Amino acid sequence: MSTPVTPAATTPPAPPAGAPPAITDQPNWAAYTRFAVIAAIAGWALFAVAGFSNLAAAEGDEAKHAAKSRFMLGYLSGYIYWFSLPLGGMALLMIRYLAKSSWGLLLTRPFEAATRTLPLMLLLWVPLAVAVVTHETSPYWWSHDHHEKPEKPEPTMTSPGDKRDQATAAGKGMASRAHEYQENYVKAIKEAHQAEANDIDKARYGFTSKDGTGFVVVGLVLFAIWFAMIHFLNKWGRETSAATDPAVIDRGLEKLQNISGPGLIVFAITITAAASQWVMSLEPGWSSTMFPVIFAVNQFLTCFAFCLALFLLWASRPPFKGHMRPKFQLDMGTLLLAFTLFWSYTSFSQFMLVWIGNLPEEIPFYLKRSNDHGHASGWWYVSAALIALHFALPFLLLLFRNIKLHPVRLRCVAVYLCAICAVDVIWWIAPSATPSKFPAWLIDAGAVFGIGGVWGLFFIYQLKKRPLFADNQAFLLPEGHHHEQH
Repeated sequence: MSTPVTPAATTPPAPPAGAPPAITDQPNWAAYTRFAVIAAIAGWALFAVAGFSNLAAAEGDEAKHAAKSRFMLGYLSGYIYWFSLPLGGMALLMIRYLAKSSWGLLLTRPFEAATRTLPLMLLLWVPLAVAVVTHETSPYWWSHDHHEKPEKPEPTMTSPGDKRDQATAAGKGMASRAHEYQENYVKAIKEAHQAEANDIDKARYGFTSKDGTGFVVVGLVLFAIWFAMIHFLNKWGRETSAATDPAVIDRGLEKLQNISGPGLIVFAITITAAASQWVMSLEPGWSSTMFPVIFAVNQFLTCFAFCLALFLLWASRPPFKGHMRPKFQLDMGTLLLAFTLFWSYTSFSQFMLVWIGNLPEEIPFYLKRSNDHGHASGWWYVSAALIALHFALPFLLLLFRNIKLHPVRLRCVAVYLCAICAVDVIWWIAPSATPSKFPAWLIDAGAVFGIGGVWGLFFIYQLKKRPLFADNQAFLLPEGHHHEQH
């Protein structure tokens, strides 16, 4: 009796012993999805446990109210960090179409997928809007129902010199006139203080509005503008990538270039409004013309580092294998260095301007992040660490050519910068909260991981929708018509 023979087609030949695993064209989507799910579960669990622990440690009504607001402040930290990805991707896409760079073409798909996560960010923005409108758990001091402006001390004429003058006046029969003078003086000072306070409140609440209307309206307008720009960038990008006629491809790239120039100007204006209302308004009286620039640079750096780290996982396999050149990776590493230096320059410029100006409404921002009643606080160590770890360390690493040309090393630097950018965002936001006995920064860390896991799942879903590389535009790469691997 003969043994049935299994068809050769159903049994692939076993790889020889010691051979490397086969390289597939598609990324390991299942592994990415598992990682995002684990991050989401662990992050939200940490967020909840740390938040309720902070609430349990609070003593007194004011402390309980501050602990409730700390929930949403931590949520704001995570939201602002991941908000960097869709908006940073939008700006980098527009720079890619204007500069016609090799790095831009190779990273187009991650940029596009990041921009298409904006609907999720709108959905995640809703809890912040609800908190501002309902007041109870709002992270913003200006929207709290219990908030009262501190009463200004009333000026009095009770100094020793004034008492002697009044006694002399009384001795000369002028006591009544001295009393009248004092009352008029006090009244004039109080009216001046009240007028100043009204002017400040009118300007402040005109943008934020205590009832939350300004926050909601401005936010919805900003999202509408961003949705419009992202829609056209993705629509025309998809049409251009699907075209086969070189003339159609050229016309599509020209349309994308035409929208990108004005789009970057609109991006600068809208991101200034978002940075001012969502982050800068956390600090009473705080204003900085440099902060919106820092806010935007952080978005550039975060999104570029994230997309670069992801791209370097695929660079050695199809569809990039035939097009990838060492120079392209070197350019990406150099741009990562440029964004790091730009962040360092803008951050130092803001500190220098505040230090030189020494204005009482500006210096509290740095005082909260540097000392506690004359002693170094925990945030002081974070401030010092940002100088060393956000500037000095990546600057030194990215100076070396062999790091920028090594995929694993460059990917490690990119992932590291993603992490340090998250610390920077928490440093912007968390110190504005009322200090507590519990290490409340764990709430911020939980929100970053929790929101990041949810965002990552949606990003993977969007990334899988389109091919990872637009092959019909490969001719735009230097030496793109050569397919041999150097």
